[in-house]
Amino acid sequence: MRRRILIVVALVVIPLSAATVAPWLIYWFGLNQIQGRPTAATHTVTAEQIDGLFKRLRISQPVQIDPISPYSYFLQGAHPSSSTRVAWIIARSYNAKNLSDRRMLYWHVSGMALTIWLTRNWTPTELIAKAVELDTPMAASAAP
Repeated sequence: MRRRILIVVALVVIPLSAATVAPWLIYWFGLNQIQGRPTAATHTVTAEQIDGLFKRLRISQPVQIDPISPYSYFLQGAHPSSSTRVAWIIARSYNAKNLSDRRMLYWHVSGMALTIWLTRNWTPTELIAKAVELDTPMAASAAP
């Protein structure tokens, strides 16, 4: 009888432990694939630039920029939050130049990890300013 209880407990505890630890291990692995971390924006942004960014990203205002965790990132699924979308602009640009291995799996895992890291370590103002800085040349170069 004791052996059955031990087996049942193990069958419950091991999967729950793995589900708890796995997102943080993936986050850690992704961050380790990136050389360094991005730097904050070098200038302040205007309200018009912020409105333009949100319009291009199709984010309705008022915008709530909140820190995310590996759990909340995975739970967002195909509907990323405004925090994720703004931070992804920075992560995408930084990974293009600083990713140690450019294979697809590493690109996605490292992009996810850096997106999470940015929302947890930068203020909303820093995120928006850097996203505007990085997004503006793309939008300006598309115009004739």
